[in-house]
Amino acid sequence: MRARLERVSLYFAVFVSGAVLLGVEIASSRVLAPFFGNSLYVWGALIGVVLTGLAIGYWLGGALADRWPSIGLLLAAMALGALLVLAIPYEDDRVLRFVVDWDPGARLNPLVAATILFGPMSVVLASVTPIAVRIATLDVATLGRTAGRLFAVSTMGSIVGTFATAFVLIPELGTNQLLALGAAVLFAGTALVAAGRALPIVGVAALAAAAAAAALSSSLAPEQGGTLTAAAAENYSPVYRLREGSVAGSTDYAAEGFQVRYRKDSAYHSIAVVEDDTARYLRFDSSFQSAMELDDAFVTPFGYVDYLSLAFAYRPEAANALYIGLGGGSAPKRTWRDFPDVQVQAVELDPEVVDVARRWFALPQDPRLAVEVEDGRRYLQRNVRRWDVIVLDAYYADSLPFHLTTQEFLELVRNRLAPGGIVVANIIGALEGPSSKLFRAFYGTYRTIFPSVAVHPVDFQRDASSIRNVIVVAGEGALPNRDFLLERWADVKAEHPQAPDLTDAIRGRYEKLVPTRDVPVLTDDYAPIDALLVVD
Repeated sequence: MRARLERVSLYFAVFVSGAVLLGVEIASSRVLAPFFGNSLYVWGALIGVVLTGLAIGYWLGGALADRWPSIGLLLAAMALGALLVLAIPYEDDRVLRFVVDWDPGARLNPLVAATILFGPMSVVLASVTPIAVRIATLDVATLGRTAGRLFAVSTMGSIVGTFATAFVLIPELGTNQLLALGAAVLFAGTALVAAGRALPIVGVAALAAAAAAAALSSSLAPEQGGTLTAAAAENYSPVYRLREGSVAGSTDYAAEGFQVRYRKDSAYHSIAVVEDDTARYLRFDSSFQSAMELDDAFVTPFGYVDYLSLAFAYRPEAANALYIGLGGGSAPKRTWRDFPDVQVQAVELDPEVVDVARRWFALPQDPRLAVEVEDGRRYLQRNVRRWDVIVLDAYYADSLPFHLTTQEFLELVRNRLAPGGIVVANIIGALEGPSSKLFRAFYGTYRTIFPSVAVHPVDFQRDASSIRNVIVVAGEGALPNRDFLLERWADVKAEHPQAPDLTDAIRGRYEKLVPTRDVPVLTDDYAPIDALLVVD
């Protein structure tokens, strides 16, 4: 009986260590996202660092176990791993700010941060399994079976930790709270292993540490904020601006003059709603997405939102409009108000974002403004309805859903346009120079699908090499020239006086040739979005 209990305790040790290790790896994306986004480089850094930690930990754990084959070494590895996990929520902001200030480059930034924050934890927790194998090996004739079972149990723990973190814990808990809870689980596992080995003093100490970590987990719960009443919601509106001198990716909102009203990690984003004396802002990970001024729910300092109304300069007779990407709902609700005869449909991937838009950004509840929770591409594949206007506003500065940028996707968009319909896309990039590759790749890809493509840069008087929002309008037929557009928009404004003044947006249409020979056409097979975002 005693031998079986000891064997079970080893299985439990490797299971818990594997579960926490992979759980932390999944959660670690939320630690880096507010500073570096959710790009391919972030995920590559996290996976690479954890795999490197596993390789080093397996080797180091085996070497140490051969020298000191004792249960004390196993308990020490588990307890040290728990401490390293617990340290992450307390040191991550300091480490990330250090990396941002140092700035070794867009590719190296997440790699350096991941190495510092998650490398030591990965090495220590990986060492648990080879130590357990050495302790469990009583007969060399059964070494293979023993090692195989323990590594299988460790892997099963990793599977459970992955699914539990991704499908349950991240949507329900804050990231820091989740990490502290992982440390508590490791300490509790250490206590149970000690109890199984008749080490009561060690068990009590580990159990006390587990209780302390659990208490810390509760104290690290994110701010949820309150809920706007319907009356209060009428007094708000959208914006897009960072504080002058603020650090991109900073989460120290108080230092930037913001009050946090709501925070939540959804399945897709680290969401924050913050406000100052004049405006309320929606942030995903490291990007400000939407905002609204506190005295008018339909006014936004984000100039690009007005530019999206160019759809109705190019297609003034539009009866319906589809918006892929919701954010705070700035553009759909503006269309809903400005053009009362237009049926508006929005599609948003993240249900939490829809809830935030309704609770915090006064998105109307009205049959003429419908919202569906689904991936934009899947929505178009599933619904054969044709649209007069399709607006693509699902791209943001630090991470792009590549499947919404490709030839194949744009072919689907074209097939869902009504005769004479247009597509309007909000793109981030420069028109010329080193930072223009992403925009030019977008433009070149659009030109392979649509015979007519117009470019309207926001803040068109700025230097063409500076990064900005660029509105691309594409369609099947010839697009009208600027003078005709100005006359047409004057007629639209006369009929719809609440619509924005687009005189400058139309006059600023970019008429130069856009070179595309040195950038790829984006396809489902090859869409190097993250590389095009980076300026070496």
